[in-house]
Amino acid sequence: MWGLGGLPLRPRTLLLSIPPFLLALHLLLLIIVGSGLPGAAHVRGRARDRDGAVAFAVLSIEPERSAQRRGAPVQRAVREEEEAGRVYVDENETHERQTGPRELEVQLWAADTPSFAAEVNRFVAYISTPQLNCSRVLSPEQTLAASSRWLLCADDWLLPAADRLCVAYSFSMDGGDKEFLETVSRLGCEIHCFDPSSSDASGGCPGNSLASNCGDRGRVSKHKMWLEWRAQKRRGRKARGDLGRVSRTLANIMAALGHHTVHFLYADLLSAEWRVFQSWIEAGTLQHVRHLVATVHLHWAGFEVGGSDEEVLRYWYSVLWGLQASGLKLVHSSAGESHIVLRQAVTNAHSSYTLSWVNMRH
Repeated sequence: MWGLGGLPLRPRTLLLSIPPFLLALHLLLLIIVGSGLPGAAHVRGRARDRDGAVAFAVLSIEPERSAQRRGAPVQRAVREEEEAGRVYVDENETHERQTGPRELEVQLWAADTPSFAAEVNRFVAYISTPQLNCSRVLSPEQTLAASSRWLLCADDWLLPAADRLCVAYSFSMDGGDKEFLETVSRLGCEIHCFDPSSSDASGGCPGNSLASNCGDRGRVSKHKMWLEWRAQKRRGRKARGDLGRVSRTLANIMAALGHHTVHFLYADLLSAEWRVFQSWIEAGTLQHVRHLVATVHLHWAGFEVGGSDEEVLRYWYSVLWGLQASGLKLVHSSAGESHIVLRQAVTNAHSSYTLSWVNMRH
């Protein structure tokens, strides 16, 4: 390009020949592009002339990525879709997301506004509906009877007892686990009973015969211990088999006993189950439990659980959702006798339920 007197114009000189209003418009555009304002264009690259001077900018207009800024509403919408059964979630992705340490996800209210009746109905419907049918089961009656207090899926336990390796834990202080212990004993499992009220615990020594509520079979260890739901600080490395304290988390108990997997776990925690379950969900402990039989108590909120009745029911429901997200499928539900929920009479609900799960991630 040539200017006055036949002298060539460089690109920078060319700017001086542009009418002032066009130059101002150009500069304004460059300011907007470089400001990083929402919805603004982003500079992707620059072209240069043969002498290395900037000749023009390559611009690209992109839609703003606002999903991350709207994180909570987006997650809320996804949860609504999942509850309605309209969203497909990849199994591998869910597994990676749920089995590791994570916080309990509080679910949406059952109704548009907090309602005791709506929360009770949703909760009872959830724990009364099995999510998986087992072709073969183990139960106190050895049949799939509606009256059974609990059952275990036996689909993957068909080998002779001598060819199986299994570990069973029982946390009970009222003797209600006797039939469970007899069943897992017939499977040839290594059994550990935990009862802080017991006065003759074996201290973790295997081979002692069962006493009191632990039956009369061998290969059983008794421990004067109970489950803790709070994270525990490590105070030095303990020797294998040394439990060291009366209350410990399940993960610490398993580590002390040298167990990577608990194949059958029975728990009647007398209203401490909700915080214990939450700790298992958040610590990722459930990936090491294959079958879980547990009694949940609904007559009051439970240890260290507070809030209004509606909030407590939503919390309980959220815990059950967390168990499912960790891989557990409900296979059996047995209701207790009383009809008191959070100190209120509820005709379509019971004060306790014994629930049986199998972990589908094993």
